[in-house]
Amino acid sequence: MQNQSNSKSVWLTLGIIVIVLVVLFGAYLGLAAILRKVNNDSGTPSPTTTKTGIQSAGKFDANLAGTWISECLVPDADSPWSEKHQFVIKSDGSAVHTRWSSSGQDCSSNDTITNNYKLTIPASGQVNVLDTDQNQTFYDIYKISSNTLEFGHGFRGDDINMQVKDSNFGASPSTRITTLNGYIIYKKK
Repeated sequence: MQNQSNSKSVWLTLGIIVIVLVVLFGAYLGLAAILRKVNNDSGTPSPTTTKTGIQSAGKFDANLAGTWISECLVPDADSPWSEKHQFVIKSDGSAVHTRWSSSGQDCSSNDTITNNYKLTIPASGQVNVLDTDQNQTFYDIYKISSNTLEFGHGFRGDDINMQVKDSNFGASPSTRITTLNGYIIYKKK
């Protein structure tokens, strides 16, 4: 009789332990779901991983979609070269950037460089630019005013006052470019 009583106690104890573990596991899953919901409802975008492995958040800024083109840029009157830029940005964030450069000052050369990009918006005014051909991301800022678009990256002219004066060159989120490039200004076509 003693063995049966001990056996029942052991099974009862194991049953209670299993029930407690199931309840704790369920509470953990429930708490995780609640915390995800609170995070999403708080206005803080929940990061998602894209197919390329970079982190993105928030919605794409539909105002970026379109064809944006710069004027022919000549650093100064004595400059032996010029360049012109164009961004064609789709509503899904895919973009093609074309740069024409010339040894003259008219941007008429067939010397072009084309980059395929994927743009994501981690926060208002910030843009992560993934070069899909190189699988490299640079971390930039942007501003749209009426029909003009400015980024932070790019050549800023020969004037020393136009050059980036800090160490934020966009190689990582912590070194995101922090000033707009007032030299390359795109206009919506």
